[in-house]
Amino acid sequence: METQKEFDQTQYLKAQLKYLGFGEDSALHKDLEKGINSKKQQFEIKTASDKAFPGNKADFTLKYNKTEKGGIFLNSYDLSLTDKKGESVSQNFRVSRESSYTAKEAINLLEGRSVKIEFDNPKSKEREPAFVKLNFVQEKNQWGNYNFQIFYKNYGVDTAEIVEKSNLVFDKPEYKENTIKSLEKGNVVKVKFEQDDQVVEGRAVLNPQNRNLKLYDSEMNRINTNKPLEGLEQDDKHGKNNVKEQSIKR
Repeated sequence: METQKEFDQTQYLKAQLKYLGFGEDSALHKDLEKGINSKKQQFEIKTASDKAFPGNKADFTLKYNKTEKGGIFLNSYDLSLTDKKGESVSQNFRVSRESSYTAKEAINLLEGRSVKIEFDNPKSKEREPAFVKLNFVQEKNQWGNYNFQIFYKNYGVDTAEIVEKSNLVFDKPEYKENTIKSLEKGNVVKVKFEQDDQVVEGRAVLNPQNRNLKLYDSEMNRINTNKPLEGLEQDDKHGKNNVKEQSIKR
């Protein structure tokens, strides 16, 4: 029975890695099994991701803990993101059954973009969708993390409406839904849009605080501003009406 229990737990932890976007690499699984079989109450696994913006390097440290009853849990992971200039930012992300950021969402947050999550609103006491973004302007909090800026439901971010007003062009109806979902995950999304009476290809990033899209051409220059898309976007110059800033322990 003990062998069966260990096997189930190992498979669950491997499936969790896949669900969180860390993949199914054999080396990763070997490191996990090594940690599970070790006598240490706590162990770490180091891995990297190729899903960061070109020129950026994403390094993860997964933190596991063993209970006295034999349970093993992934409590959190650290992400260190280094850009092509050698400048780094880092953040710890909690892992729980209720809500956890995937590896790609964590990268998007450290690259300065916003991610849509399900969040407990302290005022309404209800779970509702909200957009979050890391505040790189302020110093890190007592837990060594950047605080989150939270755009609750009443802030009025409607991604579908924003996309509709941005003159994006979709070859198929389902492409529109896929684009909306990808934008809400904080991705830099390939899009087509109308410019100077022509349909051109480029990239788009959702900007919840201003309720619009940041559009870029195929060379990643910002449309109308000629501002390149930086690997670590840290554009926090905006009004804070209805924007809550909190230390989210997740």
